[in-house]
Amino acid sequence: MTSDLKKDQLNIYHGLSHELPVSIDKTGIFSIVTIHDLIFLRFPELYPAIDRKIYLTKIKQACKNAQLVIAISEQTKSDIQQFIGTPGDKIKVVYQSCSPAFQPNYSQQSLQDIRVKYDLPEQYLLYVGTIEERKNLLLIAKALKQLPEDFKCVAIGKKKEYFNIVNSFLQKEQLSERMIFPENVAYQDLPLIYGGAKVFIYPSRFEGFGIPVLEAISSGIPVIAATGSCLEEAGGPGSIYVHPDNDKALVEAILKIAGSTETVEVMRQQGLQYAENFSLQNTATALMNVYRHDKPA
Repeated sequence: MTSDLKKDQLNIYHGLSHELPVSIDKTGIFSIVTIHDLIFLRFPELYPAIDRKIYLTKIKQACKNAQLVIAISEQTKSDIQQFIGTPGDKIKVVYQSCSPAFQPNYSQQSLQDIRVKYDLPEQYLLYVGTIEERKNLLLIAKALKQLPEDFKCVAIGKKKEYFNIVNSFLQKEQLSERMIFPENVAYQDLPLIYGGAKVFIYPSRFEGFGIPVLEAISSGIPVIAATGSCLEEAGGPGSIYVHPDNDKALVEAILKIAGSTETVEVMRQQGLQYAENFSLQNTATALMNVYRHDKPA
């Protein structure tokens, strides 16, 4: 690949996800690599040994050979420094954005239509993300047990083995009808499903950034997320954060939002204002500034 890059007379090559072409450091092309997260090092038990070895080899090589490393959050920047040993002045933070389709411009009729299409309750909590151990959906299930019976949760995401743990808990506690798992949800329907939610909950133990949180605040929905990684960066000061093992704190946060229209409106406005920082234009400008500032003369 490097011979093709030289033939094309590139000034800059940007590896968008964790890797660069072999020997790019010998081409004279200014190279940048984006690192999204190092979750496989923080939670090695969740990844096969061979995958961890491959990921680490690629990332170490890319961070060594690149003239600049882009991290998608301050948390990821810190992890790159800690685990890879890359100097902080070589790492630039450029936040991600989400689709502009996630906006609070939905009509009541469209919300009703989407509820009918996916058989959703009139009022619901919402979780969007892979149903796997790290994402920690069980915390919401434990909270449901302590909430009044009219509280229901819609959980959207690919089911992995961890789903069986969550489902067993729901069955044991007679909560199966209070957590709904819609199947085959079309991506273009997600903005309306966000828009119909009363609260978005993202209890993930660790993320590189947390785009679902950004999608929720962009939709004008109050957010509760977990402490411990970068979700405060994605959700901003208007969201509520709880420890990923503290189901009682999650219950309190849900009841606080559900019991106060004033709280909902304050969180909504603060979230929308904070989400402006992650517009496509702002993200593109930040990335272009990296290219322009650090491009060799």
